[in-house]
Amino acid sequence: MKTSAAQPQGPMLIGALLGLSLAGVITVQAYVYLTTYQKRDKPWLRLFILFLLALNIGHTGMQFAYLYIALVSHYDDPASLLKVTPVFALTATITGMISLSVQLFFAWRIKIISNGKTWLVALVVVPAFLSLAGSIASAAQAMAVGAFVRLKEPQIKAAVILWLGAAAVADMLIAVILVWHLRKQKTGFSDELVDRIIRSTIQTGLITALCAIADLIIFLTDTRGLHLALNFALGKIYTSTLMSTLNARSHDGTNNEPSAGRVTSGVFSISDVRRSSRYTSGLPVVPEVCTSVEREQEKQAGSSRSDIYDGSTCCSPSSSVPLKESDSVQV
Repeated sequence: MKTSAAQPQGPMLIGALLGLSLAGVITVQAYVYLTTYQKRDKPWLRLFILFLLALNIGHTGMQFAYLYIALVSHYDDPASLLKVTPVFALTATITGMISLSVQLFFAWRIKIISNGKTWLVALVVVPAFLSLAGSIASAAQAMAVGAFVRLKEPQIKAAVILWLGAAAVADMLIAVILVWHLRKQKTGFSDELVDRIIRSTIQTGLITALCAIADLIIFLTDTRGLHLALNFALGKIYTSTLMSTLNARSHDGTNNEPSAGRVTSGVFSISDVRRSSRYTSGLPVVPEVCTSVEREQEKQAGSSRSDIYDGSTCCSPSSSVPLKESDSVQV
């Protein structure tokens, strides 16, 4: 028996399968990160990656739990498909938690490369928390109405607009601020390298923004729940983008062991370019960019930060001229 409430379960299943595929990609990315930077990055950053990995795996499990209950346990029971369950509602909140976590990481990176300009950080943090609030409100309102056929009521639309709209704003601000600071690194010697990094920043920064905008537009214009196919995978897209950024950094030499005393926090400088094609996932990263970091010093709150980078060099594929220590670019 076909009902209007049965239609959203199809896009949900597609989104859950897409999310499962991305969860596999994220697991591989996390393994690569943890084995490559086990001794190189600070413990809190490794714990942060494990937290995101656990959150994504739990998110995937909840999505399939809802689908199993709806499509298997309540098979041939169309009335049950009308109901918004707590498991379904909670998946929206977890998506909001994942996006907030990723956006806060990039906000922290902005704080480091901008020498502690809190107003720039606030530009990202405020919409990021508004997005989380919108996801929580969406889940609460969905539970309050209790039925999929009522998910287009004004109060739910307002919550979803806040959730996805604020997330897209935060993502675009992250891309703009990072590109702005990268452009300030241009010296005339390594402009081609900086341009490559800028293009990569725009690509990776706008992927999540475009997905959030597309999710919102489909939600507002479609009545069949097609946006759920994208919404169910949105958290994994955020996480995979972050993992691609972290894994784009290179290691020294031919092994994964860092030089003695090197500890980083995921903030690095571009110090050389190699002719290679590297992709850490389906999301593109600059294939020729590799990095090295000497160490990072973070002073007390409110004080400036200084980094000391090594003087490793590499030849540019276009000019075969060694890049100097003074040409490093923070990203």
